Amino acid sequence: MPPQDAIQDERAAPPKRVLLLTSEDLADDNEVPKPIRPLIEGAEDIYVLAPTLTTWLQWVATDVDRARVTADERLHRVFDHMHADGLAPRGTVSDENQVVAIADALLEFDADLIVLRLHAPGSEHKNWQEHRVAERVRSHFDVPTIAFYFDEEGHVVGREEA
Repeated sequence: MPPQDAIQDERAAPPKRVLLLTSEDLADDNEVPKPIRPLIEGAEDIYVLAPTLTTWLQWVATDVDRARVTADERLHRVFDHMHADGLAPRGTVSDENQVVAIADALLEFDADLIVLRLHAPGSEHKNWQEHRVAERVRSHFDVPTIAFYFDEEGHVVGREEA
């Protein structure tokens, strides 16, 4: 068993491989939000997922085309903001079920931290598939997960860690 000091040093090490799921559109600022920046600035590899967020009616009718275009736009805005901050992410538009999207990504990307960018509870933009997503991600994966909740202006209004 390693000494206690070694365990504390390992915990303090910044994550090397960050998986970022973004369900939330960014504010007009051309930057990575300040609360998220320390988690990704030191990462060697950043993989971004932009889930296809359908409405319930789109989901029932399997009408996902508009939601895919919106997810692609969201993904490229995140890339633009990260590039402006000197980061070099990669990523993709992903499944509308965030847990499935993360499971698919983890098959090829061995993340040591999952960061979730979600709409704040009660937000008019919150998607029905975001309901309890942080809890579901934590129950499915043995990877530290931090959820950030954003309001309509793109400001962080909450954070959960586990």
